[in-house]
Amino acid sequence: MKIVVDARTMGSQPSGVGMYLFDFLKELVNYEEFEFILLADVATSEYIDYFRNLGVEIRTQGKEVYRSAGVYAYFGFIQEALDDIKPELFWEVNAIIPVKLIGNHKTMITIHDMFPITHVKYFGFIYSIYFKYNLKKTLKNTDMILYNSKQSKTTTEKILPRARKIKNSIAYIISNPLREVPKIGNEGYFLYVGNMEKRKGVDLLLKCYQEYRKRGGERNLILAGKMQEEDIRILLEATQQEVEGLEYMDYVTHEKKQELFSNCACFVFPSKAEGFGMPILEVMKYYKPILVSNLEIYDEIIGDCVNEFDIHVNENEQINNLCEAMMTFSNKVDKILYDQALGQYLPEKLGGIVRKFINETI
Repeated sequence: MKIVVDARTMGSQPSGVGMYLFDFLKELVNYEEFEFILLADVATSEYIDYFRNLGVEIRTQGKEVYRSAGVYAYFGFIQEALDDIKPELFWEVNAIIPVKLIGNHKTMITIHDMFPITHVKYFGFIYSIYFKYNLKKTLKNTDMILYNSKQSKTTTEKILPRARKIKNSIAYIISNPLREVPKIGNEGYFLYVGNMEKRKGVDLLLKCYQEYRKRGGERNLILAGKMQEEDIRILLEATQQEVEGLEYMDYVTHEKKQELFSNCACFVFPSKAEGFGMPILEVMKYYKPILVSNLEIYDEIIGDCVNEFDIHVNENEQINNLCEAMMTFSNKVDKILYDQALGQYLPEKLGGIVRKFINETI
């Protein structure tokens, strides 16, 4: 079975969606009944190199896509590839297909969240309209949906009832076991790894860190991730001038990220809206204390085994709650509960779910 995959999210600096795709493809390429062809705007990342080295065919448009307008031209490239390859399945992991793709193939999309609709303030009114309009259009031509959580499925079907009629599966997100036991240290710093944006609570974390230092907190804070918003960049620079101990490392490699996880004292993930929360699972493998906002999604994916602070209050109270949690977080980690949570997301288990879903539907 030929499966064409839009791998643009893995092309250069993979985001969370790119990492999601990478982990599933690593498992799915092992199944003999599948032949994958990856399409991308560019192919410069270590993630793409991994599949190229396995002999997987990679086709690129040759120009990096940044904005929505460029996506339409990119899908022209995808249509040409589909016409040539004639696959049984096309998999779009970004949910939106802004044009009607022609061919005899079936189409599968992954829906990660409905935040552009439910949390407009983080995406802007124009993008919210773009997202809802194009997702509605996409669902008219979609045969299969993968959801990354029960929450994502429930929210999607509530907002867009058409989705209820489409064959679907909840595949969650793969969390690969560590290939070797890392050398675990503790250099005493707080760590955040993720996109530098307000939806992830980075603004809250920066404001809180100023308060943390004023209250006598002494731990450094390291931030790592792609800068997504100018407001965050400005706030970051202002905070660095205001207090000491704050370091921003920009986007980091997988190896550097592992090093940061290994040596932090506590991982802080103050997201205001989350479809899953993959970084939390990554850090759990290192048995590190984790501090998160009390979002409902965490009850589904990890249960009650991390430190939480109340985010369902006004901003001043959020800052106070997070600051208090950073001052008093528990160093104790229940390794059994961590392992139980991680056991739900093993590659062979979730890869098998997607394999079965594809084989039973195509």
